[in-house]
Parts: sequence; structure tokens; C-alpha cells
Amino acid sequence: MSRPTRSIPPTRLRSLTLIGALLAAAVSLGAWKYSAIRGADAASANQPEPTETVAAAVASARPHQEIASAIGTVLASRSITLRNEVPGTVHFASLQPGQVVNAGTVLVALDVSVETAELRAQEAQARLAQTNFERVDRMTSRGAASAMELDNARAERDVALAQVSRTRALIARKTIRAPFRARVGMSDVHLGQFLEAGTQLTTLQGVDGAIHVDFDVSQSVAAGMRRGEPVRMARGRSSDGLLELICEVGLRFGHALD
Repeated sequence: MSRPTRSIPPTRLRSLTLIGALLAAAVSLGAWKYSAIRGADAASANQPEPTETVAAAVASARPHQEIASAIGTVLASRSITLRNEVPGTVHFASLQPGQVVNAGTVLVALDVSVETAELRAQEAQARLAQTNFERVDRMTSRGAASAMELDNARAERDVALAQVSRTRALIARKTIRAPFRARVGMSDVHLGQFLEAGTQLTTLQGVDGAIHVDFDVSQSVAAGMRRGEPVRMARGRSSDGLLELICEVGLRFGHALD
């Protein structure tokens, strides 16, 4: 009695066929990769060994100087903050920032119309006191006036002259001039503006004579610096610099902030 033959389902047959194809592809890929590696090894074995280029030089002694760079601030040897001594209204102002003015140039003048009128009256009073003193002096020489009257006349003349001098000094203090040749800084002074005593008018930086450059370096660098040693200064990215001398080496102390 014969057994019936079992047939393989079509779905399983397709799966077995796909697995067989994948296995065949993997074996082929592995064989190709192995062959490529063997070929690369053989090619590298036949190449010559790489060489390095070496340059030779004779060693010689040369002077070496350590260099430290620092950013400094240029300071004029003469620099002031200009302020008015007495209050008043601005009558004239010539404060152009960046302008160079000569010594004695009038920068700001306050109104002195009242003081000028008082000065004329005091000068007239001083002339009258001088005339009266001369008259009493002649009378005293003739015995027509006493020494006390002469002393009173002299005192009145001196008081009148002192008042004239005082008013002239007040007028002069209301005219602010440049004490030296300098460059004018920023200013906010205008005609008709009333200024209290001590108002900052501008700053003046001297343009004549030497200038100072203030810069900070570390303590280890400062320990090797000496007064009179040369330093080179350059402005911006310029490679050219001025060779100057150290005039002072000082210490600065600060407080660390938490």
C-alpha cells in the first residue's frame, strides 16, 4: 500500500528560495571583500618605504631678550580741568573740542556789566579822594590843617584805591584764559548760560613738552624693570615705535571682589 506524496506549500517554497539567494549573495560578497583585502596588502608590500627630509643647521649663540606687551594710556605732562571761580552769566565762549589754543587765549568770559559800572564809580571816587588828599597835604604844610585831617584824607584815598583794585580783580576772575598752550576737551557751555561757582567748563591737555605713558604689567615683569631702561611704544597696529625711557616704576594695589 503506497503513501500519499506531501506537496510543499507555495509560500514556504518562495521563502526557502529567498533565503538561499541571500546566502549565495553573502558568500559572494565575502569572497570579493577577502580578495580585495589580499590585493591591497600585496600592493602595499611592493611599495618602497617612505623617507623623511631632514635639514641640518649649525647651532650658534644669539642674544635673547624677553618681551612683555602692555596697553598704556597717554597722559600730558600738564592737564587740568577748567572751572570758573565766581558765578555769572556766559557772555563769550570759545571752546571748540580738539582746538589747540595758546597761553592767554580767552576761553570763557562772564558778564561784567555791573562790575564795570561799579568800577567807573569807584575810579571817580578814588580820583576825588586823591585830589582831597593832595589839598589837605598842602594845607598841612602851611599849618592850615592838622595831622589828623591829613591821615583821614590819606585813609580815604587808600580805601578808594583798594575798592578799585578789588573790582578789577573780580572782573579779571570772570575772564577765563588758557594758562598754557593746550588742546581743548569736550565742553557744554553756551552763551547766556548761568554758571555756578566751580562749574566744570572743559579740560585742557598740554601739547608742548614731554608726554607720559601709563601702563600696567605683572609683578614678575615689573621686578625686572629699572628706571632709565628703554621701552618701545607703538600706536595702533603700526610696527614702528618710539624708543623712550622709563621714568618711574611704581606699585598699585587692588581689592578682589567676591
